Amino acid sequence: MAWRFKVSKYKNAAPKFPKKEELIQDIPVHDVTQSCGNHIKASSVYIAFNIDSAGGGNLGYLPLSASGRQGNTLPIIQAHGDFVTDFDFSPFDDYLLATGSQDNKVNLWLLPNEAAVSTLSEPLTSLPLFERRVENVLWNPQVDGILAVTSNTTVKVYDVTGADGREIFNFSNHGDQIQSVSWQGDGALLVTSCRDKKIRVIDPRSGKVVQEGNGHQNIKDSRVLWLPGKDFILSTGFSQTRSREAKIWDPRNLSSSLGTVPIDSSTGTIMPFYDPDTYMTYLIGKGDTTLNFLELVDKDPYLTPAGVDRTEQIKGAALVPKRAMDLMAGEVNRLVVLCRNSIIPVPYIVPRKSYRDFHSDLFPDTQSGEPGLTADQWLNGQNTEPKFVKLEPKSRLILRNRRGFLINGPQPESPSQKSPPSKEGGKVYSNDETVKKSSQQDMVDSKKNQVPYTPTPDQEITAATHEKPGVSQVKANIQKPAVLDEKPRSIPKPIKPFSGVRQSKFRHIQGQLLHPSTFITNVRNVCKTMPGESDMFAANVTRCAVPTDSFGGCMHIFEFSQATKLPDTGVPIIQNGSKVADFAWDPFDDSRLVVVTDNAKINVWKIPEGGLAENLEEPEYSMKGHMEKIYFVRFHPHARDLIVTASFDMTVRIWDLAQRKEVLRLEGHDDQVFCLSWSSDGKFCATVSRDGFVRVFEPRKSPSPLRKGVGPAGIRGARVEWVLQDKYILVSGFDKNSLQQVIIYRLSDLEKLNAVDVTTSPAILIPYYDPDSSVVFLTSRGERLIYTFEVSEEEPYLFECTSFKLDTLHQSVSYLPKHVCDVRKVEVARAWRLTLNSVEAVSFTVPRVKLEYFQDDLFPDTRVTWEATLTADEWLAGKDKPQRCISMKPVDMIPLSQAPADAPKIKKFESFNVDTFKTDEQKKEELLNAMVGKLEISSEPLPQLLTEGVEDAEWVSC
Repeated sequence: MAWRFKVSKYKNAAPKFPKKEELIQDIPVHDVTQSCGNHIKASSVYIAFNIDSAGGGNLGYLPLSASGRQGNTLPIIQAHGDFVTDFDFSPFDDYLLATGSQDNKVNLWLLPNEAAVSTLSEPLTSLPLFERRVENVLWNPQVDGILAVTSNTTVKVYDVTGADGREIFNFSNHGDQIQSVSWQGDGALLVTSCRDKKIRVIDPRSGKVVQEGNGHQNIKDSRVLWLPGKDFILSTGFSQTRSREAKIWDPRNLSSSLGTVPIDSSTGTIMPFYDPDTYMTYLIGKGDTTLNFLELVDKDPYLTPAGVDRTEQIKGAALVPKRAMDLMAGEVNRLVVLCRNSIIPVPYIVPRKSYRDFHSDLFPDTQSGEPGLTADQWLNGQNTEPKFVKLEPKSRLILRNRRGFLINGPQPESPSQKSPPSKEGGKVYSNDETVKKSSQQDMVDSKKNQVPYTPTPDQEITAATHEKPGVSQVKANIQKPAVLDEKPRSIPKPIKPFSGVRQSKFRHIQGQLLHPSTFITNVRNVCKTMPGESDMFAANVTRCAVPTDSFGGCMHIFEFSQATKLPDTGVPIIQNGSKVADFAWDPFDDSRLVVVTDNAKINVWKIPEGGLAENLEEPEYSMKGHMEKIYFVRFHPHARDLIVTASFDMTVRIWDLAQRKEVLRLEGHDDQVFCLSWSSDGKFCATVSRDGFVRVFEPRKSPSPLRKGVGPAGIRGARVEWVLQDKYILVSGFDKNSLQQVIIYRLSDLEKLNAVDVTTSPAILIPYYDPDSSVVFLTSRGERLIYTFEVSEEEPYLFECTSFKLDTLHQSVSYLPKHVCDVRKVEVARAWRLTLNSVEAVSFTVPRVKLEYFQDDLFPDTRVTWEATLTADEWLAGKDKPQRCISMKPVDMIPLSQAPADAPKIKKFESFNVDTFKTDEQKKEELLNAMVGKLEISSEPLPQLLTEGVEDAEWVSC
């Protein structure tokens, strides 16, 4: 079988994001300074990470099993006098941490036992002062006590065995600042990437550059990572056109890369991570919201995509050592992601039918955490293969007795613990380690200044299984009296795989452009300067309106029934006399268009049947009441002839088009109103404004807000939408760093329940909510992505669905009423999108198997939003009338809920033919019939009855 058809056991590995209470929350990360480090590192015991600190460089640290809110109880390391640029845990001591800083220092720290975490201020030792700030610190992966440090154009290697460190190598021939460094898998060579756009392979023991080649052709931050097992070098950086890319190199020849993987055009530094046991590779960008999982292969394309998953905005990330995995859960890797005020552990789980048994095929032997060489052996020119350990639940994988081993020397061992290392399959396996017992006084001291954290069952089990089974059993028998009537332990029930993952019918919603014959092409002179409060494009079932960049507020009106390539000139328009600010179609009359302009006028247009045949210069009528420029216009969802507008005069006004006058006015806004949205029942409206508040009004009862809550922090713009039967409000806006956010509020108290970071963009996310599916569609001007989230009353309230990426950028998207959807194709939404030169139809469908049935689980009865239920006068008088609902089911389709049950599916590995399959009862009947059939019924005497006998006289007595 060719290599490209080989199936990987890990290609379906998926991240299992923890629940909110399982995150590490309330940590002061916020905005960390840009540096060449990853801002977070993990050992098998601890996590260390950058935090905000005034007047110095502090790190926070926590046990790997920590969770929950930390706040003021967070233990910190008062590491340096300036920002900590990089830090690294020793691969052979989970408690030994090296830190480098902008104060030109490198310090070594010995962290306490997990039960005694507290603030640290005195380092174990410090290296000599550097001339410039330290950029990178990295331990040798095979040699104990060898530390590489980069500063400006210099890379130095130190031997830190014992109390003090000594410099053993200094290479300063880089042309510019060193941006990253990585050791070869066996610890023999170093590779560096530099601001001079070159990649160098260095032999520190000979002091020579072994290989040198041109790397990424941009001076922005780049990274290199030596890939053990495959002996490749992975580099990430920016191309000459400032797009991000990854490259694979042969360390024996850096004249050209083996392959290049283009990524995207974002600006964040790509941090590469690699697991040599499974060849799983991760490319994670600073400031991104996605985790890119790839697999490394031996031939082109070298990196094959395996999955992309979204999370919060990423400040930093780290890969947890394999010795800390939850083996019984199928966890093959774990990332820890540093966000603005939290740390998210992201385990990658390989799906299996059951996790009750240990799946040894998922866990190849991994490095044991013991050094292969001492520093003196390495300096004398020796090389060695890594030591491996079998990943088994019963193995003692976390070597706590190596704490302080490098500085204080080896701990004494009993003769029973000493055994020669074993060899199997050409790999060297380490000896079993035991945990050194602390004295009683140490146990008393460890309880002082203890920081509360939540230990996981993994940590408790690991700590409980560090001793040999025989010794532990003897101790238990001595210390615990026997109980004769002790009840046997109950066997734990098997956990269903991914039982904690929320199932969604719309998780894999798909978008696609309809046939080009439906497009309107060759659209000229589309306006690109519409205000941010406007959606810029509006469509109904019959036609659409497109603003142009012409003088006088000109607009195109295109008929969808006349989809074609437009001529270059002579396309009819309507003229508003002043620049268009916003416009909206009457939801109950496809021919009526309301346009608001810069000169505070409201123009009402009546489009002729069949579309424009000539230019229209005068609207049907105009209204004026606002004193300054109008921001937007919205129609009431139930009442005919009722619109609402907002203006620079800080007022929101409701108009009756039938009477052509203002009828209500809303007040209480202190700054510009970004958006207004009516509730689905038409009783309430919600606004979001520049003053940073969300307000809810009941216009017929009071001009003042009914309630008020804190809105988005950014002032660029925002949108508001009612969701989940008007119990919640969804707001899209920006945080104070101009990052796009989607926020969900509870209507009863306008409490902010959750905020999801989307991406960094200057454009406002425009939401459209489908009440039948509870899916919200979001996109922004100048984007090619349409994001989808399912809104739920379950935490965290917003569940991301599949995003739809188009080939070209669009200016806006306008969605149509539900009754135009083709339910036979499971189409849940349809829209028109405006590009700079066309109007294109977009369809959103949900993949299903039984398309011959009506998918009644996806299509509930829908509200008739295209028919008015009230007049403006009736609504103003206080009357309410709900919209009627209709079924979307075609008359010739059977609902899926009434479909006949499927025949039992054939088990994948069942060894029988379907045609000859027999039940157990049938087999029993056949067996009995066969046994009876062998018993012949005959009238002839038995053979023994036909034998001749003898007379009694012939018997001789004895």
